[in-house]
Amino acid sequence: MENTVPSFIHPFLLMEGGPLYNFQKKIGLLTGPPPAMKKRALAAAFLAFFPLLLLSGLQGQAFGHVVVPFVRDFSTYSRFLLAIPLLILAEHILGQRIALVANHFIEDRIILEKDYAKYAGIIDRGLRARDSVLAELILAIFAYVFAIIGLRSTAIHTSTWYLTRTDAGASLTWAGWWLLACSAPFFQFLVYRWLWRLFLWFQFLSRVRRLDLQLYPTHPDEAAGLGFVGETQRFFGIILFSFSLGSAGVLANDVVYNKVPLQHFTTPIAAYVIIALVVLIAPLALFASVLAHTKRIGLLQYATLATAYTSAFHKKWIDPGNSGDEPLLGTGDIQSLADLGNSFKIIEDMRPLPIDLRTLLHLAVAAVLPLTPLLLAVMPLKQLLGLLVKVLM
Repeated sequence: MENTVPSFIHPFLLMEGGPLYNFQKKIGLLTGPPPAMKKRALAAAFLAFFPLLLLSGLQGQAFGHVVVPFVRDFSTYSRFLLAIPLLILAEHILGQRIALVANHFIEDRIILEKDYAKYAGIIDRGLRARDSVLAELILAIFAYVFAIIGLRSTAIHTSTWYLTRTDAGASLTWAGWWLLACSAPFFQFLVYRWLWRLFLWFQFLSRVRRLDLQLYPTHPDEAAGLGFVGETQRFFGIILFSFSLGSAGVLANDVVYNKVPLQHFTTPIAAYVIIALVVLIAPLALFASVLAHTKRIGLLQYATLATAYTSAFHKKWIDPGNSGDEPLLGTGDIQSLADLGNSFKIIEDMRPLPIDLRTLLHLAVAAVLPLTPLLLAVMPLKQLLGLLVKVLM
């Protein structure tokens, strides 16, 4: 399709900016095709994971000599070897999708030419917020503060590869210092930066919603033409999956080593899934009033049209003697009547939000799936499969 976006409207590249991004660009980490993103993700995992393995190994705590050696700590794998690369790879996937959505508002003529200047201003404001040094500095401070809090609140209550406990107290090992100075804050920073980007996406849609959007109630996506926005939210499932993956290892440590019953986490996990869905649906809820108005007006307009057409149809084909010599077979009047009924049905079926049930299920599964292996820690596989069979029967 030919690009119809004016040159003065900049691409909404939400992932390609900020102090950390610019620093990586300056030192050459962002040059090259998409495979460079994979190398950056692997490099981040290496930086967060392997120094911990090396330092714990040098002190003899990688494979034994403590209750929880490094190789038996589930959280190190889930957060540093799996979640961190996924959070970085998601930048490439979601960054492209969000830029396409921003362009689609213009290409699909949802935004009229008279609002192009306002729309360009909305994008520029979003990009300036993306590049904020203060915002990333605050995120970095939060990352270190909550890394320290997290180390204390989620620590295993025995000597581990990162924390040695004695009667005199607890002290960090060499690996523990690297965990506190680099690995844990880095993971936290990536999480908070994604929350910041989600807020900027929410802000962008909030400003777009105030424009004079050209929506059509009979659009087949049953969202007046905004279905493409809801489709994009589905890709945030990658972020939910990464967040859950990072949490799964921490919960597994509590279940296996601190002997906390898995049932203890049922309510927090359920609350997390619900809150995660609400946060991702919230940007789409901005369009609820617009869609409700479009549906209401559409029903009135098409009801008037349907009344006029069915009245004419009735007079022509039902009232005796009005059809003249025109044969009923092959006439387009009946097909037009059916098409009008289909259009009216589409309006009636319009969704209150531009998101479908499949996308909601996709997001819910993405949030829950990394947590399901915890069941295997307390339930034999045979028993778990039997339970699944009972549920499905």
